[in-house]
Amino acid sequence: MKIQFRLNTTLEQCEAPANELLVSVLRRKFGLLSMKKSCMPGICSSCTVLLNQQPVPSCMIPVFSAAGADIITLEYFSTTRDYEKIMKAFKQQGITLCGFCTPGTVFTAYALLKSGKILSDRQIRDAYAGNACRCIDINGITTVLKKLSLMRRQRCG
Repeated sequence: MKIQFRLNTTLEQCEAPANELLVSVLRRKFGLLSMKKSCMPGICSSCTVLLNQQPVPSCMIPVFSAAGADIITLEYFSTTRDYEKIMKAFKQQGITLCGFCTPGTVFTAYALLKSGKILSDRQIRDAYAGNACRCIDINGITTVLKKLSLMRRQRCG
C-alpha cells in the first residue's frame, strides 16, 4: 500500500503493508531511531511521536491510519524552540531524562503546554500515566509544567 504523510515537515510517500506499525516504518524506511520498539502495547512512551500535534505511541498505530497525517519525531522536534524551552526548564528543575522515555516525556509536556491551560497536578499526572520509566520525576515535571503553563498564560494574556 502506498501511504503519503508529512514527516518532520516534508511530504513523504512510502510503500508498506497497511497493518505494519508506524514505529517500524519510521525506523526501517526513514532511518529515524528516536522511537524505540520496547513494550509494544503502548505503555512505555519510548515510541512516542506527534501525530497531528498529539502524542501517540507509534507502536500502536498501523501505518495506514497515518495516511495524510502530520508526523513529527524527536529528531525534528529537538531542533525547535519549544524543545529548547522544555529541556531548559527540565534542566533547571534538575530533571535528567535517560533517553529511553525522552520522546514520550517531551511530547507529553509539549501537548500539555500547547493546550494553553493553566495546568493542575491531576491533569499533568493523568497525561503522564502512560510514561512508564524509572527516571521520570513526576513531582519535578509537575512543578516545571505548572510554572511554564502559568508563564505562557500570562504572556498570552
